[in-house]
Amino acid sequence: MNGMLLNDRKVFVGHFKSHEEHEAEFGEGDKEFTNVYIRNFGEDMDDEKLLEIFGKFGPVLSIRVMTDESGKSTGFGYVSYERHEDAQKAVDEMNGKEMNGKQVFVGRAQKKSECQMELKRKCKEQKQMMGNVDFTPLSDLACTPA
Repeated sequence: MNGMLLNDRKVFVGHFKSHEEHEAEFGEGDKEFTNVYIRNFGEDMDDEKLLEIFGKFGPVLSIRVMTDESGKSTGFGYVSYERHEDAQKAVDEMNGKEMNGKQVFVGRAQKKSECQMELKRKCKEQKQMMGNVDFTPLSDLACTPA
């Protein structure tokens, strides 16, 4: 059946893999990313200022500071680079740096499903470390729609 069409869709049939095996195989996401997520840069940031800061790492395809209904920055945004090397350099050099008196997070932009899987994994690890005590998961992580 592997590779055959079923209701006009190609079917994959393979050996069973546990959830942990799938996570190990696909959980890290793409190693060759070009989209970068930035958060915690404050309310006075706009697209031009973000381009000025992150454009020095390489050619930018698009940049976007997310805003609320009034047009005010919500403190996070995205930069899309032409090349993976430039995106990686931006993450390496800017993650943890101070901007506008705040420490920013800069990382690979993840799909919501990837982020949720990572949050579940980290929550599971914390529970194991704390002996299954009920607690709130890591508060500094946020899912970013890609």
